[in-house]
Amino acid sequence: IIINIILIASSYLNPSELPGVCGVKPAVVLSGSMEPTIQVGDLIFIRSTDPVTLQEGDVVCYLSSGKAITHRIVGVTEGEDGQPRYVTQGDANNAADRLAVTTDQVQGVWQGARIPQLGNAILFMQTTTGMLLFIICPLLLFFLWDIWRRHRLDKAEADRTAQLEAELAALKREKDARQETAEKL
Repeated sequence: IIINIILIASSYLNPSELPGVCGVKPAVVLSGSMEPTIQVGDLIFIRSTDPVTLQEGDVVCYLSSGKAITHRIVGVTEGEDGQPRYVTQGDANNAADRLAVTTDQVQGVWQGARIPQLGNAILFMQTTTGMLLFIICPLLLFFLWDIWRRHRLDKAEADRTAQLEAELAALKREKDARQETAEKL
């Protein structure tokens, strides 16, 4: 929950970057451009890096038109400003990406950490059905359980109170009977 709160807060505080914790940024793979290395629906972890240290063969995640893209660097060139530009291509694509990636677009490098198909589960939980199943239903079940538990405790308390009142009444009758016997003698 804490990591999720940090990710949500950082996405609002810095919308031009992928949210992350301690330099690690999770990303869900939406296309098959990196198959078979990375599959559609995988959750991958991008590690922040100094873009100047990147080289050919590295798999980088970069933002293009607000979307995160994870492709392999197939060439490094120098831009007009003297900064490196990275030519990228998906492993499953037959051509390099149309535009070279600038250092300010780079979000980090993928070093092989992934959880197969967890991304699909995360995407499902963001749908209305997923929220109903994983948030609303558990909350509803918790509230129903709590109501049932409180009802059971109240009933047990009422039964115990009735039992104590019956014992008190029996003791009172016994005391009254002793007093009557004592008065008769």
